[in-house]
Amino acid sequence: MPVSENQQINKVADELVDVIRRGYGDVSTKLRPVHARGQLVKGIFVPSEAAKHLSKAPIFKQASTQLLARFSCDTGYKDIKDNDVDANPRGLAVRFLLSEDGHTHYDMITNTAIGFPVNRGEGFRDMFRYKLGEITWEQLIKVWPFVPWYTRNRKPLWPMSFATEQWHGIHCFTLDSEDGKKTYFRTRLVSPQGVMKMGEEEAKEKSGTYLFDNLEERLSAKPPKPIVYNWMAQIADPEKDSLNDSSSEWPEDREFVNLGVFTFDRLWTMDQGSTPGRDQERLIFDPKPRYMDGIGVSDDPIIEMRTSVYLKSGLIRREANGVAGRDTDGHRVGQ
Repeated sequence: MPVSENQQINKVADELVDVIRRGYGDVSTKLRPVHARGQLVKGIFVPSEAAKHLSKAPIFKQASTQLLARFSCDTGYKDIKDNDVDANPRGLAVRFLLSEDGHTHYDMITNTAIGFPVNRGEGFRDMFRYKLGEITWEQLIKVWPFVPWYTRNRKPLWPMSFATEQWHGIHCFTLDSEDGKKTYFRTRLVSPQGVMKMGEEEAKEKSGTYLFDNLEERLSAKPPKPIVYNWMAQIADPEKDSLNDSSSEWPEDREFVNLGVFTFDRLWTMDQGSTPGRDQERLIFDPKPRYMDGIGVSDDPIIEMRTSVYLKSGLIRREANGVAGRDTDGHRVGQ
């Protein structure tokens, strides 16, 4: 996961990491600047037959692939309550482990919001500048007019559990077939149980840890009660749909193809690993599919920006947690 060679992207990424941290009151550098509260889980992916025809990616050719994933709440506050309105949107990042040591991987990053309020990293920076009082609401929406509509309509609130939540990929990627055909798509993870939400009053009556308590109860049960999602690809119409604008919405009547099934069946806790906690603290998800032949990127500018932000904030976190340096295989990390 190299640092971008585009210095403008790196400059804005540095500004973003700084303004996000200041926006949450200079939260600890040991934590993620957003989605600080989370829980790691493990599971397995089994591909569908349809996926094998759309993409030559190895995860669709082999019988199954091991997964590592992280459920999270929004904000940089580690102790934010599950029923706090600012805990939305929630996040689910999934890592396909392509090698036994986990160094080679393909990551998928989703959240419960539909789309994104801005279509460039500078917009997200300006949203936090508004939060800090550095610009006015009028200045913000003059440049980024989609923000108020998104804020009202695209952040569904309180789920009954993570198991009955629906997750959306923000960006457009490509499924690349053996014969060279590119199919543009966005990810959607759909619970076969259906989406189950509750209203504000009912959510207030819940424990502030109700989502993560339920997650632990399900996956610690004997036998566990797995969380299952269908990986659905929303297929774009390249003539009508924006492929490079994360704030644009594709119509719901677009074709959806089931690419396979995720099953999460166990927790990954901080007392696990060759050095307990070290692997968990080092983990940086990658928004860009680097090692996955058969899945490609669009020209959406936020992908590169988001990747730079994740890496820069992740390296700060590694250094703060004392896990920079060389790993057990001698690879340089955290620099």
